[in-house]
Amino acid sequence: MLEPLDSTAWGPEMAAHLINRAGFGGSPRDIAALHRLGLKGAVDALLGADEDSDLFPPPEGLVPRDLAELKKRTAAASPEEKKKFQAQMARENRETMAELRLWWLSRMRWSPFAAREKATLFWHGHWATSIEKVKEPFAMWQQNETLRAFSLGRFEEMARAMSRDPAMMRYLDLTQSKAGKPNENFARELMELFTLGEGHYTEEDIQQSARAFTGYRINPKSQQFLFASRQADSGPKSFFGLEGHFSGDDIIGLLCAHPQCARFLAGKLWVYYAGTPPSAGLLEALAAEYRRSQLDTGAFLRTVFQSREFFSPDVVRRQIKGPVQWLVQLTRQMEIPLPRDADGVLRNLGQVPFAPPNVKGWDGGRSWISSATLLERYNAAGAILARLPADLPTLADPGGTCSGLVWRLFQSQLPADLNNKFLTYAAAHGPTARRDLAHLMMSTPDYQIT
Repeated sequence: MLEPLDSTAWGPEMAAHLINRAGFGGSPRDIAALHRLGLKGAVDALLGADEDSDLFPPPEGLVPRDLAELKKRTAAASPEEKKKFQAQMARENRETMAELRLWWLSRMRWSPFAAREKATLFWHGHWATSIEKVKEPFAMWQQNETLRAFSLGRFEEMARAMSRDPAMMRYLDLTQSKAGKPNENFARELMELFTLGEGHYTEEDIQQSARAFTGYRINPKSQQFLFASRQADSGPKSFFGLEGHFSGDDIIGLLCAHPQCARFLAGKLWVYYAGTPPSAGLLEALAAEYRRSQLDTGAFLRTVFQSREFFSPDVVRRQIKGPVQWLVQLTRQMEIPLPRDADGVLRNLGQVPFAPPNVKGWDGGRSWISSATLLERYNAAGAILARLPADLPTLADPGGTCSGLVWRLFQSQLPADLNNKFLTYAAAHGPTARRDLAHLMMSTPDYQIT
C-alpha cells in the first residue's frame, strides 16, 4: 500500500484533484501548470512553496492587552462603568476578530503556499480553541501563527508548543493548575482528542500527567508563556506504568512514542484530505508511514499525495466541501476576490474560523450539509457572483462556454442529464450569460463535493 500512482494515470483531472485536496483549488491555468510538473513535481511545489508571511501582515489593532491593568480598571469601576467598559471590550473583540478572520481567509485565497494554509485549518480543528472562551484576539492570532509554523513539521514539536500556547491554556484551564490542585482538563483532552483517542489510557494516567503540567502560566502584560516553578509539581509521577519526575514535555514525548499516536493522527489526516475513512489495512499502512517519518506531517503528506490510494475512485470527487473550502475554492476557481461579508457567509454555512463549536472541533463530512445550509450555499454563490460584471469574457459559442465552466468548476465529467441541463440553459441565454450559468452550476449537489 501507499505505492506511487503510475505516471500514465497522471492527467489534468488528477492534477485538479491534488490542488483541490492539498489546497483550496485553482483556476484552469493553475491546474494546467501543476499538471505540467508531473505528480512528484506537483507535490514538491505544493508542499515546498516559499515563505509568504511578509505578504500578509496581521491587522494593525492586534496587540497584546495588559490583562493585569484591565483587571485593576474593572475592579475600581462602578457597576455601571464596568458594564459599559465590558460592552466596549466585547465590541472591540468582535471587530478585531472579523478582521482576523478576513486576514486568514485572504491567506487561504491568495497565498502561493495554500497547502500550508489547508494544513493550518486542519490543525485548528484538531487543537480546537474558541474566541468565545479565550476572549483575547491577540491570543487567537498567536495560536494561528503557531499552528502555521508547525503545520507541516514534527507533531511532537507542535504538541509542546501548544501546551504552552496562551489561547489553549485559557481554553482548557491550564492556567488554574498548580501543585496539590492540578486541573485535569488539558491532560484529558491531550490524550483523548489530541494524541491517542479514547480507550488508550487510564484515569490514573490523566491524574498523574495533569501534575506534570502544573505551573504553566501566562505573562499578563505580554501574553506569553511563563513557567511558575513554585506552583509546579516536580515530584515523582507514574505514567503508562513508568516512574519518573516527568515534566509536561516528558509526557508529550511518551504520548508521541505510543504506537496509537501515529495511528490516531494518520487516520484523522487521511479523513481530512481523502474524505473517506481508511480501511483497516490502509490505516495500518498510514500509521507505519507516519511513524517512519517520526510524525513529520509534511513528509507524511508527501507520500500520501503521491499514493495510488489517494487517487482512487473511492476518493476522487467524494468529499463534501466544508464551508471554508467551499468559499475559498469558489473564489480561486472563478479568479475573484473574497466577498466583503465572508465572515457572515461562513457563519450562515456553519464554520466560523477561530470559533469551533467545542473542543472536538467540527464534525465535518455530511454534517456540513442540511436543507438550510444547502440553500444558504446556493444563495451565497448567487450573491458573490452578482458582484461580477455581467459581460465576463467568454467563448464565442454557448457549448464552449458551458464546457469551459464545467471544467473550471467541476474538473470532471458530469452525469449526462446534468450536462444537458447546463447546455440547454447556455443555448437559451447565450454566451454572455456566463455569470448566471456559473450560479446554476454552483446550485447543484454536484458542486458541493470536490
